[in-house]
Amino acid sequence: MSVLCCTIPDFAVGLVCRSQPALAGQPLALLGADERVCALSPAARVAGVRMAMRPRQAQTHCPDVRLLPVDVTACQAEQAVLLGLLADWGLPVEELGWGAAYVDLHSVAVAAQQVEPLAVQLGRQVREALGGALQPALGWDSGKFTARAAALCAPAGRIRLVEKAAERPFLTPLPITLLPLPLPALQQLHWLGIRTLGAFAALPTTAVQQRFGAAGRQAQLWAKGQDRRPVRPTVQAAPEPIPVDFDPPTANLSQVVAAALAALRPLLRALAERLEGCRRLRVALHFADGDSRTLELTWVEPVSQPATLQPHLRQQLQQTSWPAALARMRLSLLAVGELATQQLTLFARPDAGRTTLAALAQPLVERYGPLFWRAEQCEPTQPIPARRFALHALV
Repeated sequence: MSVLCCTIPDFAVGLVCRSQPALAGQPLALLGADERVCALSPAARVAGVRMAMRPRQAQTHCPDVRLLPVDVTACQAEQAVLLGLLADWGLPVEELGWGAAYVDLHSVAVAAQQVEPLAVQLGRQVREALGGALQPALGWDSGKFTARAAALCAPAGRIRLVEKAAERPFLTPLPITLLPLPLPALQQLHWLGIRTLGAFAALPTTAVQQRFGAAGRQAQLWAKGQDRRPVRPTVQAAPEPIPVDFDPPTANLSQVVAAALAALRPLLRALAERLEGCRRLRVALHFADGDSRTLELTWVEPVSQPATLQPHLRQQLQQTSWPAALARMRLSLLAVGELATQQLTLFARPDAGRTTLAALAQPLVERYGPLFWRAEQCEPTQPIPARRFALHALV
């Protein structure tokens, strides 16, 4: 295969800075429909603001951060421009997320010297269409994951080409956070000293499969540079909707939300095993009086957990006028994308509750034996030269 990944760093933030140049270089965080941070400027990221933070948390880490609602309409419009430029090539294009997409080049270019002029041309076209504030970073490889990693490692306005023979040396030193694994899995690997893709790739395959399931096995293949997924064209036939019927019709919002999540759970589980998530969801509501409503839910980052999807779905249903009790609901998945990479922190978020170090270490100790130790003074009243210390297992 021959895959080109085009990604515009901080796409949503770049759109804001393009319309308000005074915000360029300033700490800026965009809030999604759930009132949590969904996009960050580099300055805000350096100051300690993280994705999914509440506004008060973001201001605690960075008092000067500017909080603005994300403009979904503007993002979708500029995304359509980007996809239109890629589609003009007449090659398969897969939408990855806002400001990002894969292009299948295997029919026109399979070597770096063939890809480079095409990438230069694409970069020039994107800059002319979207402006200097939205310069793309381009990465190329024979697989999608390595191409994406190359694009993420390239500065805006640059190209990173990775030949087949250079895949493993390129991937080996990169941080493991490039893999879209769940945060608990990344934390466990971090505690075990697995910080790079090379270290993760060297782990026993059976142990990875047993510990992290199908998603972990898939991620390890990517870390080894083995990604045979084809580029799936974005333009596809309309997906088959998932029906949810209510007999008798109901006006109970909690019952409707619970039924929708139950219907979506198998699909979300299948997406999560492929390290993918839902980006756009259409909800068609049919009421007992014959009236109907259609909602389209969009997430800045793909979601694969029902608990993450639930607040947005509930909010949209609450804001919709119900002329009568709900009789039927149809759920259609309009767009999917690779799960976003996670950001490791030393401590849990302030609103996530307090967890002792012993509680965090217990699952690892049960599986791998004593890993964490603490020092203790045997005779603290003795003079310093005579004091002795001992190491004790933490749990």
